[in-house]
Amino acid sequence: MTVLDIIKKRQSVREYQDRPVEEEKLKLILEAARLAPSSSNSQPWHFIAVKDRGLKKELVRAVPLGAAAINKFIENSPVIIVGCVMPNFFQKVTALFGRENHIIDVSIAMEHMVLEAEELGLSTCWIGWFDEGKVKKLLTVPKTAKVVAMLALGYSKEGGTHATTRKALEEIYSVDKY
Repeated sequence: MTVLDIIKKRQSVREYQDRPVEEEKLKLILEAARLAPSSSNSQPWHFIAVKDRGLKKELVRAVPLGAAAINKFIENSPVIIVGCVMPNFFQKVTALFGRENHIIDVSIAMEHMVLEAEELGLSTCWIGWFDEGKVKKLLTVPKTAKVVAMLALGYSKEGGTHATTRKALEEIYSVDKY
């Protein structure tokens, strides 16, 4: 499969089989993140693989406004990968100029994980709706770090995906000017 084939095939999955993710596959997925590019090769990321059922239940409730129903599905994903960033001096300086490259760096690394997971026959779903303070407390993330996003990871249940439509290519780009 080409990378574009993998991208075309990939969908967000919210229903997972009750089947653990093999440790070898999890390490390959994390290796894909490790190899991702980053600003000035700073590699400002740290990933937490949450497998504990009790912690996953707590992550469901770690949402703003008590709207836990939106993340209920993550409780049944075999793994939740929490992507954190620990800004170093370089990131702190660029942030002064309005560039938070470290957030982009972690996002790129997490997308590498998504693509590797798909290649390995696993499915994912990005999770962006969470209360960062609650997640940090629950997982003992240092105060100076930032939780960027989470990924549900596992084997898709039959019917666990739904079809999505995309805008036409002509709708999303222009040449030379907006």
